[in-house]
Amino acid sequence: MTKNVIAVKDIISFFINEILEVHGIIENLIVDNVADPQHTTHTTLDWVNSRHPNKQEIAENSIAQVIIVDKDVRYSDTIRKQNKVLIVVKNPRLMMAKIMQEFFLPKIVGGVHPSAIIDDNAIIDPTANIGAGCVVGRAIIGASTIIKPNVVIYDDVTIGSNCLIQAGAVIGTDGLGCMREEDGTLVKFPHLGGVVIGDNVEIGANCQIAKGVLSDTIVGNGCKMNGLCFIAHNCMLEDNVWITGDTMLCGTTHVGKNTTIFSNVIIRDQAHIGQNCTIGMGSVITKDIPEGETWFGSPAHKKDK
Repeated sequence: MTKNVIAVKDIISFFINEILEVHGIIENLIVDNVADPQHTTHTTLDWVNSRHPNKQEIAENSIAQVIIVDKDVRYSDTIRKQNKVLIVVKNPRLMMAKIMQEFFLPKIVGGVHPSAIIDDNAIIDPTANIGAGCVVGRAIIGASTIIKPNVVIYDDVTIGSNCLIQAGAVIGTDGLGCMREEDGTLVKFPHLGGVVIGDNVEIGANCQIAKGVLSDTIVGNGCKMNGLCFIAHNCMLEDNVWITGDTMLCGTTHVGKNTTIFSNVIIRDQAHIGQNCTIGMGSVITKDIPEGETWFGSPAHKKDK
């Protein structure tokens, strides 16, 4: 359990524009941990998921003194008599994620581990952190970006600010586009492009992102992908695309912003996925998907409303 003593008034002050109401006395009140329900203590910052049907009961029975809730949870006599504080927000889960990022994650300072191998022509912001065993070619790495151990970043890769590249990821490899001679001999098509990764991007452990053939492979701002994903050459991910684990995007796939792709999905080459789409786990996408639609299955089809 991560512990960090935080004044509740500091949390409220930091997120004042996102808090709807505060019930209870916060003067001199502190929290020092976040925990699952089985390990909640009096000083835990607790929360009630909006999806629960018994939110009021959960809040009243929690042993924590400070609880993040939505507007459906009342500041009842039971809660008042327990001297609890309710912090009311629109989305408790989202707010907890923001609070944990701001107050409970350790602050990592910039620096390069002595075992990392860095090209002399690499441009690395001094606030970036490069982990043990990394290999960085002629690349650009932005401010406050964290590169976990054993990541390989090839030449012609640009990574923005506040990114997190998890262990074992490989960024900027050649893709594998081939042509055949008449006798069947394979001739590889050279890859002369690069990879451009925006700001606030997370790349999961052991992911692979191939560089473009003649232009760049692009991962937009705010994209997040879990481990073991493969992004082929010339793919274009617009902002805030969320990809869960073990998913493959074949060459020149275009994914619109705010789209969610769940685990074990395969998307054929040159497919175009619209904005705000959802693709269910295990789907095989063989067609373009219009904006705002949900598809699933193998081969995938549109989900009926």
